[in-house]
Amino acid sequence: MPFSNALKSKLAKQDIIYGILNSVPSPVICEMFAYAGFDFAVIDTEHVLISDETLAHCIRAADCSGLTLLVRVPDDAPLTIAKVLDAGAAGILVSRVSSLEMVKNAIKASKYPPISTRGITGGSNTGFGTLAIDQANDETLVCLMIEDAAGMASRPEIVALDHVDMILESALDLSLSLGYGTQVNHPAVQAQIHKMAQICRDNNIAFCAIPRTPEQQVSWHQKGTQAFLLGEDRGMIFKHFKQQLEALKNTK
Repeated sequence: MPFSNALKSKLAKQDIIYGILNSVPSPVICEMFAYAGFDFAVIDTEHVLISDETLAHCIRAADCSGLTLLVRVPDDAPLTIAKVLDAGAAGILVSRVSSLEMVKNAIKASKYPPISTRGITGGSNTGFGTLAIDQANDETLVCLMIEDAAGMASRPEIVALDHVDMILESALDLSLSLGYGTQVNHPAVQAQIHKMAQICRDNNIAFCAIPRTPEQQVSWHQKGTQAFLLGEDRGMIFKHFKQQLEALKNTK
């Protein structure tokens, strides 16, 4: 990344930021997110099949349109993390974080020496050799999704690590892990999410909420939450198409 990371700057200033999960990978859609006013998007490579070429085009489109693009990776595999960062992604979002060791591995794969042991390349992410390594380390975001009971138990140790920039909630997977099925608004599930948000606040780490009701949106704002994820584009597109079709069918 030869330029400064706008999202990292906004997090440092404690600006309110808004993002979206991209499950319909397309450079055009990444540009749409930028012009719609989103601060960041997370392109999903955990649940979505996407070629390296498409991912590279999405990263470039986001970069050219001023959108900070994170890549959601399925685990802490160093080769996967290094490849998406070498392609120019502004950072990673590690899914299914269940242990302190996973986070250490992700940081190790994301940061160059002297912080860690990431291998260097002469590509665009280092300005083709013109960007100082310490600047590249500063600008690369490491974000996490803690989605199960084991990960929740490791929260105090995880937030104590250096180089963790933001933690996102994942109510659905957490609910399944805790035995509440798909009851994302179950009091026990929400209690764990709010506890995670408080731990982040206590350790000066950004927490990203995913409000599912207007009441949750208001509550998170009142608690001083800094980051919000609107949801997943695929589900929004489906609902919009279905509503528009039903409206047309019902027109008399």
